[in-house]
Formats: sequence, C-alpha cells, structure tokens
Amino acid sequence: MTADDSPTRSRFPALIPQPHTVIIHEQMTFPCVAFMWRDVAPEVSRYVETVRDISGMHSHASGVPVVPIDFATSRLPAEHYRLELREGSIRVEYSDPRGALHAIRTLVDVWDGHDRAWLPVADIEDGPELPVRGVFIESFAGTDLMELSDWQNLIDRLSQLKLNTMGLSIYGCWDIRHGDRPAEYLFTPLAQFPELRTTSRITTWDPDRERECDLEYVPVIFEQDLFADICGYAADRGVEVVPHLGGPGHSTLIPRVVTELSAVGADGDPTGYGYCLSRTDAREALRLLIRNLVDQHLRPNGIRRLHVAGDEYYPIRNVDPRDRERLVSPYCVCEGCRNLGPGELLVEYLVLVGAVLADYGIEMVHWHDTLVREGVLDTYLDRIEELGLPTPAIVWWKYNDPVPEPFATRVETWVAPTTGLFPHLFAQDFTPNISTAVRKGVMGGATGTLAYWIPDVADHQNVACLADLSWNYAASGGAVGFRRRWSQYVSPASWSDAEQAYDLASTVSASYPTMMYLADQILPYFADSGVPTSQYPDDLLVAFSSRQPPVADALRQVAATLREATTLMPRGGEVRYWANPLARWQCEMHRTIESLELFLDVLRLVRRPDDERNDSAEVDERARALLRHVGQTKPGYLAPAALREHWLFVREIAASVRRLRAVPDVGGQDSWHPWIV
Repeated sequence: MTADDSPTRSRFPALIPQPHTVIIHEQMTFPCVAFMWRDVAPEVSRYVETVRDISGMHSHASGVPVVPIDFATSRLPAEHYRLELREGSIRVEYSDPRGALHAIRTLVDVWDGHDRAWLPVADIEDGPELPVRGVFIESFAGTDLMELSDWQNLIDRLSQLKLNTMGLSIYGCWDIRHGDRPAEYLFTPLAQFPELRTTSRITTWDPDRERECDLEYVPVIFEQDLFADICGYAADRGVEVVPHLGGPGHSTLIPRVVTELSAVGADGDPTGYGYCLSRTDAREALRLLIRNLVDQHLRPNGIRRLHVAGDEYYPIRNVDPRDRERLVSPYCVCEGCRNLGPGELLVEYLVLVGAVLADYGIEMVHWHDTLVREGVLDTYLDRIEELGLPTPAIVWWKYNDPVPEPFATRVETWVAPTTGLFPHLFAQDFTPNISTAVRKGVMGGATGTLAYWIPDVADHQNVACLADLSWNYAASGGAVGFRRRWSQYVSPASWSDAEQAYDLASTVSASYPTMMYLADQILPYFADSGVPTSQYPDDLLVAFSSRQPPVADALRQVAATLREATTLMPRGGEVRYWANPLARWQCEMHRTIESLELFLDVLRLVRRPDDERNDSAEVDERARALLRHVGQTKPGYLAPAALREHWLFVREIAASVRRLRAVPDVGGQDSWHPWIV
C-alpha cells in the first residue's frame, strides 16, 4: 500500500517514552487489525500471557489483516530491543525478556496511534538510559483501600510506560491528622507479631447519602494478604517490587506494641517511638521481626531488595495524642545508647537489619537524607564494607528546589522526585522537579529513578514525564521538550492548543510555593497540626482577609488562571490503561478552581455584615456540588480521603461565618490596584 492509499499517510505518533532511534521508510503504512505469533522463545514464555493481554495477540492467523510477529534473541544491552515493522511480518529482536516486552509495548503504542488499524513501515532501535525506573508507593490514606484490581491496574499503567520498578511501602507511620491518633500502616501481616494489626479511621462524607460518615477498617492489602498476589502480577509484567520498611523514624506502631525494642526515655520507660539499638533483648526482637518479614513475605516472593528507609530520623511533634505539642524523640537514652549520636544510632540500626537480610541474600535501599544530614554516609559505608555486607543503593529525594546533588562515587545511586504528593490535596505539575532530579542524576552518575507517589490516575502526565526522561533523557529536552511531546501524545489533532493550555496552567500548578503554601492551605490537612490555639477555618479566613498583602487576590488570580487554561484545552482520547488523560486533567482543574472560589465566596460572606440568605444558599449549593464532583471523579480508594478534606471545610462554613462576622478586623473589601485588576 502506498502513502497515497493510506488514511494515515506520513503521521508517526508521539510515543511516551520517546524511542532512541526511529526510521520511517518511504512514509508508507499497511493495514493491521490484530497480531499473531509464530514462535516464542522459552525465555519469554513467562510473559506470553502478558504479551497477549497487551497486544490482543492470537495464537493463529484469523485472516488479513492479522500480522504475524517473530521473536529472536540478539546481542543487545539489557532491556534493549529492535522492532522491524513490515507488511508481511513484524520482527522483534531482544536482549532479554524485558526487552521483548518493551518491544511489544512500543508496537501497540504505535498501533494505538494509528487507530488500531494501521502500522507504518519502520525500524525502531531502543533501550533505556537508566537501568532502574520506577515509583515508590507510599503507605497512606488511599493506598490502604486499594483492592487487588487497583494494584493490578497500577502495575499495568507503570509497565506500559516501561517502568520496571515499584517500591511498595509495607510499613510506615505518620503524625496525627484529623483524629486523635497517629496514622499507622502495616500492609503485610506478620505471623509472629499478630498484635501489629492496624486499623484506619476517618471521618468523611458519603456521596451516595450526602451526609457525614465515619469509616474504620483494616487496610485491604493487610486484611486480604495481597502482597504475594501483587508481587506475582508485577513479576509477570517485568516489574520488580521493592518493599519499603519505615524506621527508625516514621515508626510509632512497632515500638509502641513491641515494647522490648522501643527506645526508652530518661525515666527508663519505653517511649513508643524509635528503637533501642544496644540492649540484647531489643536487638533480638528487631532481628526476629525482620526474619519474620523475610520468611513470610520476601523470600517466598523472590524479593531481592528491601528498602530500609532511614529517612526523617529526628524528634517530631504531633504524634502523642495526650499532648500533641510535645516533642517526641526517636533516640534511645538507655545506658548503652545515650552516648551515641543520632547518626551513630541510625548506623547501628541499618547494620543490624542489613546483617539479617544478608543471611538471606537480600540487599538494602536507603533514603539519603538522614545519613547525609548527620554526616555518617561514609562512616556507614565503611562499616558495611568492614562487615562484608552488600553495599546498599542510596536514593536522593526532594520534591522542590533545590534538588540535591547525588553522591554516586561509592554506591549505586537513584534519584527520587515526586510524580504527585497527596492526591486528596490539589493536583500539581511536577514535571520541573522530575526534570531537575533526573538531570542531576544522569550528570552525577545515578543509575535509577524512584519517584514518590500515592497513585492517582490524574497524575498521568507526571508519571509519563518520569518514564520518558528516565528512558531517554539525552533527547528529551527536559520538562519543556516533554510537554510538547506529551501534548502531541494526548491530543494529536490539536496538540498546539493542548500545549498552550498546559503552559498557562503550569504557571500555577508547577509552582510549588503557590500550590503548597497558598492553594493547599485552604484545606484542613495542614491546618490540623496539633496547635491547640488554632481554629480551622477561622484562622485561615482571617489570614486571607488581609488587604496588604492582598492574599485573597492571589488566590483569585490562581483560580482565574486555571479556569482560563481549561477553556483552551481541547478534547482528548483514551490512552491504553490510563483512560482519558485530558478529561482527568479537566476534572482536577475543576476541583481546584471550585474549591478556591468556594473559599473566596465564604470570605465574601464573612465580610458582609448582613445575613444575605440567597448568597448563603448559593454557597451551600456550590459546596454540595463540589463534594458530589469529588465523589464522582476520584477513584474509589482515594475518594474517602479526598472527600474528607473538602467536607471538613464545608461543614464548618456556616459556624465560621457567624463567628467571624463578629470580629471587626475581618471586615472590609479586597485591596484594589488598577494594573493588578
């Protein structure tokens, strides 16, 4: 078939991640409505079902235009492949089974870009720039409600973008938010520690009954013991699972329940936060816990690396329900520990855990921050070397500027931007953070990326950026180059309009200070910080009523900019495994805009001395419409946490307006300046 006969003439679709080499021959295409295979090598046999799922392959020809695929091994670097597209057949050459999988994923991406009816005559030679490419899934509100199907969908999304690693937090603890106890998550039951079963409890809004409700539940992954199923599904799709064990910071549950390993205070009593690293019974209890984890979950599922966190190891407030202002230290001060500094305590913890894991042939991964902040990274690596333990991988993380310079001289090094923080807050464009982190990683000799994330399909652009830059950073053009290709990917017919809309929205959504320190502050998440003298939302409304600086005007400008961006955004189509990215983007922009404008409406009611019932009724209806929107658009596992953030504001509106109308300093109108307006 010639180019003139084809409805797709010379168009080659934008691909994410971008291949390294694409040669299009004579701008020709040929029809293809399905694929078949003639032979699959034994080393690819594990992935046969996955290949069938991805491509809709048939095991025999069912008539034209069904195109056969031939597989052949070749001397290529790890995960590399060659893909030859011809009318009579498609040839896949691969270095290893993952290379074959990547080739099929590229094939169906090209096919999807031609409406699943045509393919170009082309040659593609490709492979990753960074060996490790993935995301770290936090244990948090949302992931604790993910069903097995949610985990499987997530793995399909990641693997289609050629990401090959999924960090999975199986234990972590957070401070108190919207309740009276710390948020504690154990995702893998431990047979020898049955008392470590945890529950999540939140007050939220029921979108079906349109009223407040209380939810209390055991994390689904724990209750149904899903870890093995998740690992098996990931392995079948070429994705390595790296479990993440929080501690010795971010650990309230284990030391509170397993008191023999808890840090002790000056009075000699267990503190329930942090570990003792010197007493014999404490060290043995920690060894027993790690062995239980390995024997029950890691070794049976072929896990070869455990992420032993080591991050944010310092005293914090807002973890003691009896006194949320009390500074609680994770440092043990028993006779054996009191003369050790924080860095020395951390090194003792990591060495103890590492020695247990080494007996099973399991290596470690650590966050960089505490090792670097306490100046003990080299000391720790020296100790590891002296003991003959495997050298760990170090992950350098930061989600805003300045991104740290990774140190890759002595260890395997990864970098960790974020592909999305808390999805119950407002959606952010993290492509600049991703671009900067990957750039510094590549320049500094890093071999991988592992981006922090709580999964939300609305973050598709951020995850795609991570996948794209990790795969082919040299030709990516960074965040700017990615945005253009992303616009072409999600809206091939109107990509310049999409790019303009993204550019405009990014002036707000890609600004970390604007989103985190201004827009997100109107939700109760940050306001509920354990300060007894604060009152939400009254204190925020007072702060935003300031006429100099005009903070309310800043909020109004944010909403107006995002609304204008949504008017520019064209329609988009479905993307394999990810639904419609532009529709999701519109939903998140709508949630942000409506939330900010609702807050401004409430501020307007506060400033009016008379009770104008019509205005109050309109604000109430706007609030209810926002809640309905959140319930309809967020995934089921994220909806309760997202609805909680909005409901805890909405339910306080009437009472807050009554209280603040009696405060003289809150009255008055916004500031005004002609060129600002």
